[in-house]
Amino acid sequence: MSTAVTVDAVVHQDGIQIVDEDLYRTRVKRAVKAWGSGTALKVRIEPEEEAVQYYQFKHLFGHVFEPVCDFTGYTKQELCLMAKAEGFMPEGKTSLTELSREEMDEFTKQAEKWLHEECPDAFALYEPRGDVSHVA
Repeated sequence: MSTAVTVDAVVHQDGIQIVDEDLYRTRVKRAVKAWGSGTALKVRIEPEEEAVQYYQFKHLFGHVFEPVCDFTGYTKQELCLMAKAEGFMPEGKTSLTELSREEMDEFTKQAEKWLHEECPDAFALYEPRGDVSHVA
């Protein structure tokens, strides 16, 4: 489970304003307790339409990596590292958390194509098998 703190904010005049300050303070307080003093953080602020969405990670790790893991015994983390080693990450980026929505879509598309070519049998169980209306 992620302990990331996410909040809605808007650009307001010449600054950034958090939409719900109380919610922000509550989430930060909980996160600080979980992380502990001295934990290094990375803060990323970007327009909502550019931000990677949860469904993108769910698709990559659940629909692309999971069938291959089930078939081969590799872990999802190993497959992610292998996909990075294949050169699917944009220049200068090393983590999926650094990617924009568009970059994540492209990484996933390339990883999916690669894995379908390398391990097509892994996806056979997950693909539709045609008309099954005659099955009782």
